[in-house]
Amino acid sequence: MTAALHGLRRAGYLVALDGVGAVHAPLDLLVDVVPYLVRLDGELARRAGADPRRAALVTAVAELAGRIGAHLLAPGLTAEEHVLRARDLGVRLVQGTALAPPEWRPGMPVTVPVAAREEPRGPRPETTLGPRVSEFTLPAVTMPDTATADEVLAVLTAEEGVSGVVLVDERRRPVATVDRGRFLLRLSGAYGHALHAHKPAARLADPPRTVPHTVPAIAALRAAGSSAGGATGGEGDRVYDDLVVTDEVGRCAGIVRVADLIRGLTR
Repeated sequence: MTAALHGLRRAGYLVALDGVGAVHAPLDLLVDVVPYLVRLDGELARRAGADPRRAALVTAVAELAGRIGAHLLAPGLTAEEHVLRARDLGVRLVQGTALAPPEWRPGMPVTVPVAAREEPRGPRPETTLGPRVSEFTLPAVTMPDTATADEVLAVLTAEEGVSGVVLVDERRRPVATVDRGRFLLRLSGAYGHALHAHKPAARLADPPRTVPHTVPAIAALRAAGSSAGGATGGEGDRVYDDLVVTDEVGRCAGIVRVADLIRGLTR
């Protein structure tokens, strides 16, 4: 199974393990597979706030996930105290109705229970700066920065909805981005496939336009406009390129589509 999961990662798929802490998944599997996402068992995540033994288990999984570079997610949290306790235990990603109702869509307001404990010292950032870029973040299609153009082409042709690929290093830090339109145009040109297919895809890529996941969406939109020049094509050809969202240590946490920012901020 480990070999099969490694094969999926080499093909550009993100690997996640679900139900960790309450299913028959040995912890050394996490070390061997190094998944992108570790999803706790929902019941374990909810009960950890009131049970010291389960809290210790969640803390241990959080420590392990941090050491192997995986994101830890606590799902199904329904109350503010669940979110606050999960943060205290080292969990940085949560899901559930404690944050937003099921009908939530990108750009709609969310509740942030972690900030509710703090006494405001002036205007709230949400009031003056609007939503954070993390509210618009979508999963990114990532591949190793050593991937060939042929391998990237296989991913793009298999998934029509993919706007591009983020090339990352061994620590999942973005190295370059491959825009779908420009990449396919280069390969479809005269002798394009023969010249590039077996060469590194990074030759046809652009420097990544990164934004931290904590910045306001309006700041990310301004960054998209200010960094549009200097791309491989003409001036401004990257205005609508996806932005790469990074976490606290510079790893790729997803992408943001500029069109989503524009729609969300004009509501």
